[in-house]
Formats: sequence, structure tokens, C-alpha cells
Amino acid sequence: MLVSTVLQAVSVLLLLYFAGFAVYNYAYSIAALSPAKPPTVSPRPGARVAVVVVSFNEREVLADTVAGCERLSYPDKTIIVGDDSKDPETIALLRRLAVERGCVKVEGARYADTDIELWESDGFVVFHRADNVGFKAGNLKTLEEYLRERAFDYMYLLDADWRPQADAIERCLEVIEADENIGYVQTKRLYHHGRTDHFQRCLAINEEACYLVDLAGRQRLGHMILFSGCCALFNLRSLYAVGGFQAGHLTEDIDLSNRFYLAGYRGVYLESVANVGEVPPNYKAFRRQQERWAIGSARTFKEYLFPVLRSRLDLRTKLSLLRQNAYYTAALGIEVSVLWGLLAAAHAGLGKMRGWPAPEHDLILSRAGYVLVPIMVLALFSGAFPLIVATIKKRDWINLLYIPAACWIALSVVHTYSIANIKGFRRVAQTWFVTPKTNRRKGRVRVAAARRIRAFSMLTLVLLAAAYLTAYHLAPGSAARTLITAYAVLWIPSMLIASLKS
Repeated sequence: MLVSTVLQAVSVLLLLYFAGFAVYNYAYSIAALSPAKPPTVSPRPGARVAVVVVSFNEREVLADTVAGCERLSYPDKTIIVGDDSKDPETIALLRRLAVERGCVKVEGARYADTDIELWESDGFVVFHRADNVGFKAGNLKTLEEYLRERAFDYMYLLDADWRPQADAIERCLEVIEADENIGYVQTKRLYHHGRTDHFQRCLAINEEACYLVDLAGRQRLGHMILFSGCCALFNLRSLYAVGGFQAGHLTEDIDLSNRFYLAGYRGVYLESVANVGEVPPNYKAFRRQQERWAIGSARTFKEYLFPVLRSRLDLRTKLSLLRQNAYYTAALGIEVSVLWGLLAAAHAGLGKMRGWPAPEHDLILSRAGYVLVPIMVLALFSGAFPLIVATIKKRDWINLLYIPAACWIALSVVHTYSIANIKGFRRVAQTWFVTPKTNRRKGRVRVAAARRIRAFSMLTLVLLAAAYLTAYHLAPGSAARTLITAYAVLWIPSMLIASLKS
């Protein structure tokens, strides 16, 4: 009786936990169908904009990215490559790009107590550190001193593989100068892939939903807007006011977003400006990328939980900020729910073998299942709804066929997320994984396999298959069997992918 009560109570609590995330998914998806355009003004002439490209041993994409930045139509811009490369070929490429653009090497350059190899011209700068100290955020923190010294007003930030829309800066300036409380303007990110790049298409579907649906919905509802790491224009005065980038943080974007909002600034999402980049080339690279994001997000969640709760932010902003910080912690809830499901199946199977009568509250919950089961199914598949809305907005109808696989791939890294959360909470020291960039060139990209994650996923696959078969056989009615089938359809393929590809 007691065991059954505990199992049912925890199941309801988990349902409420997942329902909280699901509400945001559905709300943003519906809101994104009628996106809101932010107010604009005519920007003042002559504002100095630094177009900053952050790179780390990414020679395959750098030249094309620089060329893309040179196609930006804004006249008062300077392209700055903030580079931490150790690869001799990448360094040689950057020096060649600098010389071709009339740059002169500045001897003895030193910023933030770091020796810098600095090449300068009126419109192009190479800012090279000898080491990746502090990761990407360390690169940008060092560069901040240079930007201050050269009196730049704004920074349009790109990672090394992104090609911006030609009028991106003008469109962002129209928004950011409309309100002095706007700290940054985040723009849309889209992903290129070939017709036969099926895995990359699945990743692109998931990533683009963040911009076509999640951020678009937030903008429509007035919720917190995330700076997502690149493709954003910053008011440098505001950036300096909140302390700039925090060197050593694995997710400098989420950390900085929190500090902007807590300091009284806000972000704006501009869906009408697009940048095109690339997704990871294979599953192993994707898993490592997601691991880094989850570790940094867990650290951010821990560091900003109480500051956000104690802040004077309005309730809607506060809740949406907490939801963003807790995004990857959903994996821990999934792990608990899977464990609890296995325990419940084992308990039900044992009771059936021993002929235990069903407790009265079990019969009540069985009847309540006609209400609870639809809620659980809606929560379970809430992650698919934004993908459908994104497909509708893009009108790329073939993506509908890829959505099941996109969901399975996204869920296949749940064990990676869970372990990453624990590392982030404990502030375990990490190295920086650079997601391989191929510039759409075909070829094998080597990333080390995660054998422990693969073994863990195989074990989970076997246990879940056994538990679902047992639970389905013992299920008291059609509602319960529907829920079990839904779980099996979602999780069996996900764990199969993780078992084969990790």
C-alpha cells in the first residue's frame, strides 16, 4: 500500500514538472504563428560597429565567413577576427587575409595582461591570442579592452561559420536605438544542408525551431529573450555596464543573458534578419556539443537561481528566465521518471504474480487516468509541436517526414545531459570542445566515441523494452496502454540511436 502510494505520488509530481515545460512549448508555438515586430527608429549616422568573428582552429570556414562579413552593407564597420588558434595553417591563413586587406602588424600589442598578435587596417583586424585561456568568453573578454580603446559603439558577434544577411547591422540598429534599455538584439539562425544530408536536416529542424518558434513566441509574449551565443548586436556601453563576458564559462551566452536582465536591460529578437551556418557533421560531434551546452547551463542555473528569484523582475520575465536556466535540467526529471517507471512496472509485476488486490486508490487513479493520460501524452510530445510550427512557417513540407527522427535524436542524448548537469552543478573543470566545421565539404570527421554512454544507453534500452512489454500486458485499460505505447514509440528508438551512435 505505502509503496504504491509513493510511486503514484511521485508520478503526479513528475507530471506537473514536465507539464510546466510543455506549457511554454505550446504557448510559444501558438504565439509564433503571429510574430511581433519590435519598434524601430532611424539610427543615428556614424555609429561605429565592430563585426567580431570568434575562431579557434576553424580554417575551413574562416575565409568564407570574412567574405560574408565584407558583404555587409553598413559603411562604418570594422571586421575583427578574434582568434585563439594553435593550428599553424589557420594562423597562416589569418595572416594572409590580413596582408591582403592592407593590415599592418602592431608590435608589442598587449590587452588584458595578454600578449596579442595584432594586425590592423581601417576595415579589418586580426586579434590573435596564443592560447584559448578562458575559452570563447576569455577571447571576448580580452577583446573588450581593444573595443573600448578604439571607441566602438556596437558589436555584431558571429561564430566562425556564420554568414550574415547583407543589411543585418542596419536592421539591428533600428531596433537597438529605439530603447536605451535594450542591451542586445538577437537575430535568426538558419542552417544549410544538402538534400541527402538526412542527419543534418534533423539537427537543423531542432535548431531552427528555437528561432522560428521559441524566440519568436517569446518576443510576441514579452518574455525573456536569450542571447544564443552569436548572430547578435550588442550595445557595448550596456555590455561593459553588466561586466562583459565571464572568462571560462562554457555557456557565456546564457550567463550574459542573466546579467543583462538582472541589471535592468533586456534583449530583443529580430526574426526578419537571418544568418546561415552549419550543424555538427555527425552524431558524436552533436553529442559533445550538447554536453558542453548542458554543463554550462547547469552552472548558470545554480548560480542565478536565487538572484533571479530575489530580483525585481516582473513575474512573466522572471518565470521565463528561470525556465531558460532550467531547460537542460529536464533531463534529470526524465531519468527519474524512467527509473520510477521501471520500479512501478516491477511492483505491478510482483503484485500480479503474488495475487495482490489492487488498492482502492489505484482504482481511483485508474479512473483518473482518462484525464491524466491525455495530459501526460501532451507533455510527452510537447517537444514535437514547435517542430511542426517551424515547418509550417518555413513551408519546407518535406521536414514533416523528418520530425519523428529529429525528436528521437534530440532525446537520445538524455544520459549525456544528465551527467552534464551533475558536472555543471559541481563546477567540474572542463576543456573546450570545438564543434567541427566542414563548410559543407564531404569527408570523415573524427570525434571520439563515448563508450560509457553507449553501454548505459544499451542497458536502458533493454530495461525499457522489458518494462514496456510487462506494463502493457498488465495495464488495466486502454488509456494506460495508450500512454505505454506512446512512451515506447518515443524512447525505444531514442535509446537505440544512442546505443549505436554515441
